Amino acid sequence: MQILVLEINTSITLFNLSDQNGSLKFENLGDIQNSNQLNFSDDTECVIIDSTAPEEPKLSLLLSNLISSDYKITTNNITNAIKKINTDGQIVEHLDREEYIRLSTPSKATIGMVKSYFNKYASWSFNKFMLLHSSYYDKYQTLEPEVYLESK
Repeated sequence: MQILVLEINTSITLFNLSDQNGSLKFENLGDIQNSNQLNFSDDTECVIIDSTAPEEPKLSLLLSNLISSDYKITTNNITNAIKKINTDGQIVEHLDREEYIRLSTPSKATIGMVKSYFNKYASWSFNKFMLLHSSYYDKYQTLEPEVYLESK
C-alpha cells in the first residue's frame, strides 16, 4: 500500500508513504510552493502532517493506525493551561486540561480539499482548514500516551 503525504508548513512537501514489513518508509517527492502544482486528481486521498502533529515515535504509530482504519483525524493531549475568559477578557475559571483533547494531524484529506483551502487562504492554518472542511471529519482517532514507548 502506498499513500501520498503532504507536510504543510511554509511550503508543501510531498512524500510517498509505504508499509514495508511493518515499518513505514517515507520517500520524499519534493517541495512545491503553490497548491496548483498538486498534479493529482481532486479525489486523490492523502494524509496531512503539520506543526500540530506529535513527534516520533507517536507520529509513526498514529500514521499506522490512521491509514489502517476508517478514522480521518487524530488527537493530541493539551499541554497548555486552558482558561475560561469572560467578555471583558478576565479569567473566570481555570479548566482541567486532562478532560480535553485537541484535534491534530496526521489527518486524512483529499487533494481537492487542500486545493480549495489554498484557493481561499494564502497561508496554512490547521484551524481554518478544519472549519472549512468540518463535515468531512466525522470520526477521529485518540491514542493514549501509555500505548507507545519512547527510547532515550
